[in-house]
Amino acid sequence: MQHELTKLGNNLQTLFIDAPGSTSASVQIWFRAGSALEKKENEGIAHFLEHMFFKGTDKRPGAAIAHEVESFGGEINAFTSFDYTCYYINTPATELNHTTEILLDMVSNPRFLEEDLVPERGVVFEEYRRSIDNPNQYGFQKIQKSCFTGGYAHPILGTEKTILNFSQDQLKDFRKGFYNLNNALLVVAGDMKEKNQIKKTIEEFKLPNGPRSEFPKFKLKSQSTIEIHEKDTHMVQMSICLQAPTFESSSAPQEDLAINCLGHGESSRLYQELVGQTAIATSCGSSTMFMNDGGLHFIKLIFPIEKMREVLSSFEKLIISTLNEGLSDKEIQKIKNQYVASKVYDMESIESYAFSLGHSFASTGDITSEEEFINRIKKTTVSEVNDSLKRIFKRPIHFSVQMPLGQKNAKNEKLLESFQTRFIKKLKSVKEAHPKLSKPLKSKFDPQVQCYTVKPGVKLIYRQNLMNPTFVLHAYIKGGITEESKATNGLYQLISSTITKGYGKVDYLDLKKELDYLTASLSSFSGKNAYGLTMHGQSEHFETLLDHFNGTLIGPSFKSTFVKQEKEMALRMLKNHLKDPVKICFNNASQTFFNGHPYAMSVMGTESSVKKVSAKLIKETHQKNLRNKEILITYCGDKSFDEVYDKLEPLFESLKSRKEKPAKQGKVKPKLGEKIFVEFDREQTQIFTGIPTAPLKHKDHLALKMLTTHLSGQSSELFVEVRDRQGLCYTAQPVHFSALEAGYWGIYMASGYDKVEAALKAIHEIIDKIRVHGLSRDEFKRIKKMIAGQSLLNIQTNDDYANIYSVTTLQGFPLDHYHLSNNEIEKLTYDSFSKDLKRILSKKWSTILVGREKPEGF
Repeated sequence: MQHELTKLGNNLQTLFIDAPGSTSASVQIWFRAGSALEKKENEGIAHFLEHMFFKGTDKRPGAAIAHEVESFGGEINAFTSFDYTCYYINTPATELNHTTEILLDMVSNPRFLEEDLVPERGVVFEEYRRSIDNPNQYGFQKIQKSCFTGGYAHPILGTEKTILNFSQDQLKDFRKGFYNLNNALLVVAGDMKEKNQIKKTIEEFKLPNGPRSEFPKFKLKSQSTIEIHEKDTHMVQMSICLQAPTFESSSAPQEDLAINCLGHGESSRLYQELVGQTAIATSCGSSTMFMNDGGLHFIKLIFPIEKMREVLSSFEKLIISTLNEGLSDKEIQKIKNQYVASKVYDMESIESYAFSLGHSFASTGDITSEEEFINRIKKTTVSEVNDSLKRIFKRPIHFSVQMPLGQKNAKNEKLLESFQTRFIKKLKSVKEAHPKLSKPLKSKFDPQVQCYTVKPGVKLIYRQNLMNPTFVLHAYIKGGITEESKATNGLYQLISSTITKGYGKVDYLDLKKELDYLTASLSSFSGKNAYGLTMHGQSEHFETLLDHFNGTLIGPSFKSTFVKQEKEMALRMLKNHLKDPVKICFNNASQTFFNGHPYAMSVMGTESSVKKVSAKLIKETHQKNLRNKEILITYCGDKSFDEVYDKLEPLFESLKSRKEKPAKQGKVKPKLGEKIFVEFDREQTQIFTGIPTAPLKHKDHLALKMLTTHLSGQSSELFVEVRDRQGLCYTAQPVHFSALEAGYWGIYMASGYDKVEAALKAIHEIIDKIRVHGLSRDEFKRIKKMIAGQSLLNIQTNDDYANIYSVTTLQGFPLDHYHLSNNEIEKLTYDSFSKDLKRILSKKWSTILVGREKPEGF
């Protein structure tokens, strides 16, 4: 992809990124204006301003902006950070000039009407409430308050007081101060066939002149701190913050490498010491966040309260020994490889590449700064990295600890404070210093896709993609939750979580180290009707990586130590789910709509069933499946078919022929008209109201997909009514769960506990209106156009292509099932759609509420 940075006739800096032949495009505008520039009285105004830009212009009032974008299958959104705000539209390439005009109209001509301001306060306040309920977001706010300074010390969302009192004048003043030509970059990315016309379109709009934003220096407090607070969660969450240099400084790449070597990825020292080898912690990691002027080194540990003393001791020993012994060349080269690979992977999709360059501008004012940073990374030496790690831990160190409710007591506070004192003292003592096959079935829609039957019950899907030197390799095996009983519930999740923990003579740590070194990933999955493996990597390492893929699939170790650890992790997760109202809501939905069917069970299992699953059962089940169950291997990447098949042949030789059986179809008897209330003390109540649906092959899913599309997006009548007009929630969306044997459809919303009755009324008024009156012919046509546009936009990466062909092919559907479904939608008549929709929506609805107060009459 080629890019050109230019200043057009209206003085707007514009970056054109040319991707010839691309079917998707992206238009973004970045402003160097974020929450760090806010004053005490308008904290959160940068984020609130982002929301208000979506409220329309004179040309496109109200939700017309989102409606217009979504009508051609596009996606519109924005985000606000400390130092910048970005507005973007991802669009089919055919609409690139049109999209550019829409985005520039939106940011150039906002109305900021009082009638939009009032309900949006409610919307943002719901977002704020959600952040309070979320342990991670709440914990970060505590970190900001305890050790950040200046404009970085308050939440990006603002506070309850500021959010509920924002005025038109505050909006206009902040926009006037920072949304100007010196702080703006427009990014237009896609096939540049219409570049001259796009330039003319851009030059029709004007942004005001103004000064370049002057950001405060990001500084942590000058003395070490410790902050302890409680939250309703099962795990301790410990965050450790240290000052980092500015992005442009000579020491930045050295320090960034050092902190990432310490704790990034499962092969890192920190992960192996606390999770991989001992499982005393549940997760951990380290990273660096650069602000406009300064930065933050961040280490995070999550662990059970009863493991706190052990975790603190192990963490302390690990840091001290690493500082004394130093990081190895191989560890450092691993992170260097990952940095280089990240830029390669960015180029898989047009919007990722555009975001990368836009982010560079927003962070430093220079679109090339991230590329230059990687070049500096490459030149960094081992000694420089180790020296910088020592420098980092000589600085003031800040601890923020989130404890489960009731655990912030004198004993635990003393333990933490003693650890801090001892750790800092020890830090000061540290010295400076990689057959022959039958004729394939070819896709009629994608000439690059071929499906081979290698032998009965064993298939290979191959798709060549010459645009990028990367690949994805999937293995799908029939199995999953439908093969479980109540006694073995969770078995396939445990197979999935332990299958990548080493194979044959290759142990887990060596495997993870090599994968990290080669910047590749090997993961597993388990679903309703299948489970398997996914490998993603760079093509230059294909041969080495394939050895690991084959070994992991055919001969995983399933060592009892890892099985024991993963069972413990599963039990912890099940406990966490007890504190997660969203999980509780949808678990109840599954039990209602899949009543008595295996789909009703949790993929994670139950405490009782997980405890009973043994390493022997896991190994026997997987090996039996390898002998008997149908298997599909899918490759998408730039290698030729002959190269791929030659390397996969040993795997296929090890697999015997097996009977091809029709997809399993168990009968589902859903509960109808249920009203379920689960008491749960949270600011927001989780709401789901829905109906059961037919198996995946049924024609009803065409109408439901169209209805889902109609009710999705920021311009939908659902979003506009319940959020924009009534301010009942931050998010509301249709949920269309379709699986092989059954499914469900409904509306999900998280609303303040005091707004539940109004929320349910609003949802059912919308559904009843559609059921009784249907949708208009214009809406019907718009939905078809949206789906066609989304189909172009949503399939870009190798993984995207692998997913749309593989799962359905394994279960006996046609290779082109995805495309054929879209064709069926295109052929669907208005009268047939309306009739189906009325019939479907006339079913008895069930409602699940998880929240603080049960509505009257529910």
